[in-house]
Amino acid sequence: MFPVLLLLFAASSSFDEAFRAGLTALQRGDLAEARTNLEAASKMLPRDGRVWVALSQTYWRLHKDRDADDAASKAAALGPEDPAVLQGLIIYYSETNQALKAAQTREHAIEHYFGAAKPLLDQQKFGEAIVILKEAVARLPGSAQLELALGVSYYGVRRFDDAADAFLRTIDITPEAEQPYTFLGKILDQIPSRLPQVTQRFAEYESAHPANAAGYLFHAKALDAQSLEPETALRLLEKSIGINDGDASAHFELGTVLDRLQRFTEAAAAFERAAKLAPSAPATHYRLARDYDRIGKHEAAQIEREKHAQLVKAQEAIR
Repeated sequence: MFPVLLLLFAASSSFDEAFRAGLTALQRGDLAEARTNLEAASKMLPRDGRVWVALSQTYWRLHKDRDADDAASKAAALGPEDPAVLQGLIIYYSETNQALKAAQTREHAIEHYFGAAKPLLDQQKFGEAIVILKEAVARLPGSAQLELALGVSYYGVRRFDDAADAFLRTIDITPEAEQPYTFLGKILDQIPSRLPQVTQRFAEYESAHPANAAGYLFHAKALDAQSLEPETALRLLEKSIGINDGDASAHFELGTVLDRLQRFTEAAAAFERAAKLAPSAPATHYRLARDYDRIGKHEAAQIEREKHAQLVKAQEAIR
């Protein structure tokens, strides 16, 4: 057994040397040396997909198109889950104008990375998911699915600026998707430096979706987070509620804007509606208690303070 292990180690070492030499030669454009070294490496470890994807590039540059396609096919068969192989194939198929194969390979690579990250997201192992997803977006830029997942991972470890950047990149790729706007709406208080950019994106989404209540709500929340244009925010919230009266968050936001305008009776009514729709939200009862005190309803305010305390205690017990 010992001599066999020595032979395997020697083969692996020789392969690495030949493979590295081939890649270096390919990078500097010495195609003859690249071919010699990579073909030697392919004979030492013929089932390594990386060497075949490198050979596909080499053969293509040598105008050996059939050999190049054959090498690419071998790489795809041998390394269907290898990120380096998939990335190399995407480049090869793109450069050789095989758009369908490039798209299919890219989609497979995205599915591979997302499939590796999803169980970690489900288990709330966000730090481990970030490692995978950072590599994924570096290798496969322009994937909304991967950027969104990366944003969720950063959100999970409370790296809010990084999360915001990932969500904004998601919006740049697919401005129609509602999820990144929703996540951004949850962290507005945590990303003050990103608020002007976020506000612009929210305004664009609202303008593009006039029948969607969420667009008006997103835009209003961004304005309110900066204490800007309360009358504009009020108008946006009224439009949002007019489309969807059953969204507790819209009524809560309406209450906060009315508070800023010192229209406390109306604010209390908005918080009452929010509390009816989402009775287990502690913040709503807290804000309602404050407004009840402001308008002289002190007994009702005390009841709301007690509800708030009970809900906070229940949440702490779960943690």
